[in-house]
Amino acid sequence: MAESADLILVNGQVLTMDPDNPRARAVAVRGKRIAAVGADEEVKSLRGANTQVVDLQGRTLLPGLIDAHCHLALYGLYLTGLDCRYPAVRSVADIAGLVHRRAAETPPGEWIVGWGYDHKKLAEARHPTRRELDAAAPDNPVLLVRTDYHTSVANSAALALEGIDAGAPDPKGGRIGRGDDGQPNGLLVDAAHMGMAKWALPDDAGFADVIRRGGERLLRLGITTVHDAGGFGWPQFHAFRHGWENGKLPLRLYALVFSLMDAEATFRSFTGTGIGTGLGDDWFRLGHMKFMVDGSSSGPSAAVRQPYDSCPHDHGILYFTQEEIDEAMALAASRGFNVTSHAVGDRGVEMVIHAINHAAGHARPSMKWRPRIEHCGMVDEAMLADIRKAGIVPTPQPTFCYDFGDGYLTDYGERTRYMFACRSFIDHGITAAGSSDCPVTDPDPLLGIRTAVRRVSRKGVPVGPEQRISVGEALRLYTRNGAYASFDENRKGSLAAGKLADLAVLSHPILDLADEALDEVRCVGTVLDGQVVFAEGL
Repeated sequence: MAESADLILVNGQVLTMDPDNPRARAVAVRGKRIAAVGADEEVKSLRGANTQVVDLQGRTLLPGLIDAHCHLALYGLYLTGLDCRYPAVRSVADIAGLVHRRAAETPPGEWIVGWGYDHKKLAEARHPTRRELDAAAPDNPVLLVRTDYHTSVANSAALALEGIDAGAPDPKGGRIGRGDDGQPNGLLVDAAHMGMAKWALPDDAGFADVIRRGGERLLRLGITTVHDAGGFGWPQFHAFRHGWENGKLPLRLYALVFSLMDAEATFRSFTGTGIGTGLGDDWFRLGHMKFMVDGSSSGPSAAVRQPYDSCPHDHGILYFTQEEIDEAMALAASRGFNVTSHAVGDRGVEMVIHAINHAAGHARPSMKWRPRIEHCGMVDEAMLADIRKAGIVPTPQPTFCYDFGDGYLTDYGERTRYMFACRSFIDHGITAAGSSDCPVTDPDPLLGIRTAVRRVSRKGVPVGPEQRISVGEALRLYTRNGAYASFDENRKGSLAAGKLADLAVLSHPILDLADEALDEVRCVGTVLDGQVVFAEGL
C-alpha cells in the first residue's frame, strides 16, 4: 500500500504546465515533494488518518509562481520607506508634504527615502528639485527614487555626502541634473543615482528584515521563487547567505550576481572566487553574472538606434562600449558564470546579443550554456532570429505596458509594436520568462498576466496590441518558463510526481473566464516546500 500523503488538494482546475499531462483535478503532497497528480479518486486513495484535505471548489491550482526578475531586498526596503506612487501621489506638492511629515518624526541626520514617484504623472510633469526637498526636510538627507529605479532626486545634505557640487563631472553611464546656474538641481540619472543609493543602505539586521518583509508579501501573491536581479552587492549577498544557512529565507532565491552601486568591484570579486552559476541548493542558488548596458524604458534612458519620438536628439545612455561588454562577458563565461545583461533599447539589446555570442566561445566546456537578457525591451525580426539561434532567454515585464504604456507611446511611437514582445518570442520559438522588476512595478503576477493578454495602458490605450498572448501562454511565462531560465525545469515550474511541492491557488477557474472577469482573480493560497504558508478562504 502506498504511503499516505500529508496534503491533498482536490476538485480543482489543475493546470500542470506539463505538456504530457496538461490538465488534472487533484494533487497530493508528501513531505517536500509532489506525490501524485491526477483524478480526484486516484489522488484521494493516498489519504491517511493525518492527511490534510483541501477542497478547491473548482478553483485553479498551479505550480508556485516564479518572478524571473525581481529585486527582493529593494522591494523590502521600499515597504519601509515613503510610498510616492501614483495615484496616491499626484503632485510635487504631495511629495513635499510626505517628506515634511516624515522629517517631523525623524531625528536630524537620519535618512528619509521615498520610492516610486513618476514625474510624468505628476501635475507639474517634472521631477521634484533639491531646493524643494531642502525646504521639506532641512535637517535630513533625502533621496526620492523614481519608479524605474534608474533616476532619483536628492537634497543638498544627500548630495554633499556623495561630493556632488557644481564642479562634479557626470559619471560614465550617468548624468547629474543641473539648473541654469550650473548648480546640481538634485536629479541623478543611472550611474549618478546608483552612486548615491549606497548611502541609504540598511545594516545587517536591516537587510534581514527587508528580505523577510518582501518575501512574505510575495508569498501572498503565489510567488514561491524569485530570481533576484541584484541591488546592493556584497551586503545583500551576505544577508541572502546568512538567511540560507540559518533556514530563514522566506522563499526560494536564484540570485543574479550584480550590484547597482559597485558593479565593477562585485564583478571582479565574484569572478576571482572560483565559484560559478549553479552553486547552492533548492532554496538558494547562485545565478547568472549580470551586467547593465543601458538605461530605463520609462525614464527614458534606454539606448535606442533611432532617437526618441519625444526628444529627437536623445539616443539614451550606454554603460559599455561593444568591446568592453564583449570582454567582460567572455571573462565571466571563462570563470564559470552564465551571463545576462539589463538591455532595454534596441541598440542595447543588439550589443548584448553580440557579446553573448562572443562569450559562448569562452565558456567552460563543462557548463550548460543558457544565457539571458533582462528586459529585452525592444527587438526586431533580425534580433528575434539571433536570440533564437543563440538560445537566449529573455525576461520581459508585461506590466510595464500597463504602468508606463502611455509614456511609451509618446517616447517610442510605432516601436511599441516590438516592445516586451511576448507574442513574437513565442512565435519564434523563444522561451521567455515572466517577471515584474518589482519594485519598479507591482509584483502581482496576475497583473502581469492580464497585461500580457490585453496590452493596454493604465488609461486603457492599446500598447503594441500585436504582442497579445493567451491566458495559458501568459501562465507559462510565470511557471514553466521561469524555471527554465534558472535551469530548474526538472525541479519546479510544472506539477508532476517528484517535483518540489510549490503550489499556488487562484480564486477562480482562470481558463474559463471572460477577459473582463480576469480582474477578479487573486491568489488565495500558497504552498512552499510542502507547507501551506498562505491561505485566504481555502
